[in-house]
Amino acid sequence: MTSWPHGDPRAVAQRILADRQYQLAPQQPGDKSWLDLLGDAWNALWHRLTAPLGQLLGNQTLTSVIGIAVLVVLLAFLAFVVARFATRLRLRTSARARAAAFALGDDADARTLFARALAAAAEGRHHDAAALLWASALRALDEHGHVRYDPARTPGEWRRAVHDPAFDALARDAVVALFGNRAVDAAFVARMRESYDRVVAPA
Repeated sequence: MTSWPHGDPRAVAQRILADRQYQLAPQQPGDKSWLDLLGDAWNALWHRLTAPLGQLLGNQTLTSVIGIAVLVVLLAFLAFVVARFATRLRLRTSARARAAAFALGDDADARTLFARALAAAAEGRHHDAAALLWASALRALDEHGHVRYDPARTPGEWRRAVHDPAFDALARDAVVALFGNRAVDAAFVARMRESYDRVVAPA
């Protein structure tokens, strides 16, 4: 049998743990879970928001019902705003995809792209017509040896490379047509045609 000079350590441990301070240790705020803390914060916020209404109505149940109704309305409004934002984002993504398809991913020459622009305008596809006019202008500048075609250039970089007021006007309209939310109509395309003619003819 094992002998312990200072007594059995298990018995010592039991005596220590039996001490009152270990059994009645106070609960600390940190003992709460993050979910409990979040619930407490929400309850405090809800009470502060509804307290004035509760004092006015004098009925806690009615106050809660009205508060929940207001919260539902706010959430519905937030959902509407998010949906509108998502729609605009989809439109911009679609415009960028159209710009890439017509301006960056087509190996056609300037004359072919211009013919496609005229056909798109005649069919009422004004966004496509604007994209094709822009692509045709870029190809024409390259074909006439004015500025080398580079699909990686942004419209701003093209403007700095060309350095021509007529091209600046064409580039501004192209940015609006390809990346903006504004509707493009026949008058808009006609204005781009005028800028296009001033850019391409001298080239």
